[in-house]
Amino acid sequence: MRGTVRERLVPVLAGGTVPLTLVVAPAGYGKSTLLTSAAEAFPGKVLHWRPSRDTLGVHALLARLGRQLGVAEPVCVESVLLAVEQCADPVLLLVDGVHHVHGSPAEGVLEELALLAPPNLRLVLSGRRMPALNLTRLELADTAVLTARHLRLASGEMAAMFADAPEAGRELAELTRGWPGVLKLSGPAVLAGRDPLDSAALRTYLDREVLSLLPPRLVQLMERPPDGPELPEFAEEYGLDTDVPLLRAHLARRSGAPARHAGAADRSGTGQDAPLSLRCFGRYEATLAGRPPAWNRARPRVRALARLLSVHAGRPVHREELMAALWPESPARTAGRGLQVAVSALRTVLEPGPDRGRSQLLVRSGEAYMLVLEPGSSCDVRAFEAAVGEGLRAAAHGDAERAAGPLGRALRLYTGELLPEDGPAEWVVPIRERYRNQAVQAAHTLAEVELGRDRADAAVAAATHALSLDPFQDAVWRLLIAAHRQAGDPVAARHVERRHAEMLDALGVL
Repeated sequence: MRGTVRERLVPVLAGGTVPLTLVVAPAGYGKSTLLTSAAEAFPGKVLHWRPSRDTLGVHALLARLGRQLGVAEPVCVESVLLAVEQCADPVLLLVDGVHHVHGSPAEGVLEELALLAPPNLRLVLSGRRMPALNLTRLELADTAVLTARHLRLASGEMAAMFADAPEAGRELAELTRGWPGVLKLSGPAVLAGRDPLDSAALRTYLDREVLSLLPPRLVQLMERPPDGPELPEFAEEYGLDTDVPLLRAHLARRSGAPARHAGAADRSGTGQDAPLSLRCFGRYEATLAGRPPAWNRARPRVRALARLLSVHAGRPVHREELMAALWPESPARTAGRGLQVAVSALRTVLEPGPDRGRSQLLVRSGEAYMLVLEPGSSCDVRAFEAAVGEGLRAAAHGDAERAAGPLGRALRLYTGELLPEDGPAEWVVPIRERYRNQAVQAAHTLAEVELGRDRADAAVAAATHALSLDPFQDAVWRLLIAAHRQAGDPVAARHVERRHAEMLDALGVL
């Protein structure tokens, strides 16, 4: 299967002149293999980044690119682009697993690289979900998008693979629609004349690697024949081919559509999944369909697990990270058992009554767990990240009008330090510091933007906000002084100058 996929699709990635290519499909479509083949065939320099639970941030991305390009620290977008432009050969940037950084500042950096790419740079972003990039921008108008329908094996390729068993080959082509991973797991059963869904390996693969990463609403729509445009539009974001008979048969066998829909209606009272609302800044709050879960029966570690997963809502968190955070001094076996018990208890809290065990909110993906954010759900951390990224990108491009709104929205979302309930717990301190730094950066940038728009009072408010979060920002002090002067308040400017001098004196700078 590797050879047929590479022969047919590698030229799309390794050749041509399209500056950006997106490869979006569920597990099992050979995305990583395709990227490896493209790297082997590309005639120039190849850069790689594979996001993992330890390398999701902007610094990790830029540091990785800097090392591969020989750029000295500190690395920024401009230095990366300059190094690429100075390369005599074409450069290909391959990102495998871009869904791990969906909606994050790192994804914003990738968009910026694509928007500002010199003529010799091409980007290929591969993952299980469409990146949140603005493809309506003129610079990205020629973006190529490959989905499951492009990656699946063609009928001729299937026929060549099963030349010795043409009947079985035709049956597999119909059942799998050329889905390579599903074909591999179902092929032996079909060749032996058995029902492929009798294979526990195939069922587990579809559950853990495919369905658990999709929004429950999409899974529910797939359980019944589509009666409108919602399903194809919804599935497009995940590059999914919803007409694979084995997948639909598995869904029908797994849950039974009528009973499942009835259960979902019982929970929300509206016939749809109940939206989840999460607040992590200032204090922790969670509501499900407008009501808080019954935390009174949950043990402290179960509540801590809920808070940890809430910070990363919509993203999988590896079980080892959860164990290290919540059972830092326990042996691995003890921590593993504790995590299993805590996950089960948390599911009981989030999915009580007839929905218990459906795993629609807390899902497992391989060795990771994730709180699902369905359409209509919200998380202040995710909204904050998106607003900061949007505002900083607009400011970097000199678009003050577009920057001010998102930056102001980010500061309204940042209502206090992250999860104060967890105190100085080792797992939360670096995350808390990262978001505080992002809030300071957003306030600082907003002050600069507002000052440039001759909105001195707004600049004063933003700079004051930044200093309330971090009083040791020399550039912000100077910006605040300038804002007071522009506002025509020299008394306030002199007062800030004295406070600034006192701060410098306390630090031993003066």
